[in-house]
Amino acid sequence: MILPSEEVLRERRRAYRRRGAVLALVFVLMILSCVTPHIGVAEATGVYGRSLFPASNFFLFANVDGTAFRPTSSVSAVAAGLNVAYFGLSLQHLGLLFGVFTFWSLAAASLGMWTRRALLVGGWLFALSAPTVVAAHQLLVAGDIDTYLGIAWIFSLLTGVIAIIGARYAKDRVDSEWYFTRPDWNG
Repeated sequence: MILPSEEVLRERRRAYRRRGAVLALVFVLMILSCVTPHIGVAEATGVYGRSLFPASNFFLFANVDGTAFRPTSSVSAVAAGLNVAYFGLSLQHLGLLFGVFTFWSLAAASLGMWTRRALLVGGWLFALSAPTVVAAHQLLVAGDIDTYLGIAWIFSLLTGVIAIIGARYAKDRVDSEWYFTRPDWNG
């Protein structure tokens, strides 16, 4: 058995620390994208709140004829804004789903091809949710609805960009026989 030199071991530790810092950053950004405000309608903030899951619940059941949308100048702009807002929040939900199960791969020394691809898909979903939510806010403002744009779209965009870049760099660490190189998993 040939043992790696001390220099190689130090380089591996440094690389693992760098990847671990990126992993921690992505984890914090994913949490912040859930708990910070996204997009809100002033009339519904007291009932539904401003974080991801209550806001998405509001947009799922909101309709243009609701009390929060009565003094509108353009019903079609408000309807499009509601649809686009829910679509953007849905993209973020899917990004969270992919991210929760694959963000660990940003720090792994070797990973499987499909894990890397799932991280890449999650990153793109996060990155695409940000401009979608901003566009929904603009549509609601165009319909003269009193809305605010939170900061969660920034965290979603940063999470997506870091996950995409991390997945691109993880291409060098892909082990095509990842499962088969673990004899303790093969029984």
